[in-house]
Amino acid sequence: MSTSNTFGWRTVLVVFLTVLLLSTATSAQDSYPERKLIAIQSNSDEFRQIVDAIRDPSSTLIPDTDLKRSDIYFRLTERRFVLTDDNTLKDNPYLGGKPYVFLTVPQAAYGRSLYEIYSDLGYDAEGILKQRNKTMVALVLRYKDDIKFSQESEGNGPLAEENFKKYAYVPTWENGFALFSRLAGETLPPNINDDDLVLYMTFKPDEDRDTAQFFPAERRAHIALLPYPVLRMAGGPDWDYRQLLENYMGMNSHFRGVGITENTLSPSDNRKGLPEFVGPNRQLQDLQDYAVIDLGRMEFKEVHN
Repeated sequence: MSTSNTFGWRTVLVVFLTVLLLSTATSAQDSYPERKLIAIQSNSDEFRQIVDAIRDPSSTLIPDTDLKRSDIYFRLTERRFVLTDDNTLKDNPYLGGKPYVFLTVPQAAYGRSLYEIYSDLGYDAEGILKQRNKTMVALVLRYKDDIKFSQESEGNGPLAEENFKKYAYVPTWENGFALFSRLAGETLPPNINDDDLVLYMTFKPDEDRDTAQFFPAERRAHIALLPYPVLRMAGGPDWDYRQLLENYMGMNSHFRGVGITENTLSPSDNRKGLPEFVGPNRQLQDLQDYAVIDLGRMEFKEVHN
């Protein structure tokens, strides 16, 4: 099959999946049951009020334009990464599987069903269908005082010169590239525990480390400007580097590099998108406050009138 035909069939598939999702998720958007609180560690009334609002299906949806950053963050992840089969916390689970993890504001979950959270975070139709039947949880978190939000241009500026892993940032293309390069340049500490390998980048093949660390600046700028499908179709070194960004940094096909997510399923509703941040990975026990909330799972079935 030719490249043009492949691209055409992919476009048709995405349109079909989008229509399917929008039609089957309509009832899910209207309401959802009270969300179960699985675990919480906090002495803060403010933190607990935010957790209660996420759990409460009657919470008012806050418009995108009114969402503001605070020192409390929200992360969506699969239940299996945090909980055992008995629905108890695993021993010292991490926030994610990469040295830095994507975060947003906890108010992004107020009055939003799981479907709406997916779409507002930038999942496309194919991405959401891949998540079907996967039980998800919300991680609500606040770092300890050793982790700060970068004050350089309100998080949009360059990385800190020293101790760059002590900060959370807004994931622009520029500091996304810089963060990837610096993380790739780190060496593993001797005798590191296997569970702590998620705090460092391990490349297979190891030659990918050089690509991540030293990819030319002018080529990076090129990648930031070209749409993901164009890079994929062209292939070559630019596409190889773009895949490394996706696999090791979580900068997926809908990453915009402007600090705001893109609602790919409802682009015509004039939604601004959710504030987007990246923060250092940590074990839950190393956070000042955390909560784990059951968000359920998405199922799709054929419905007849």
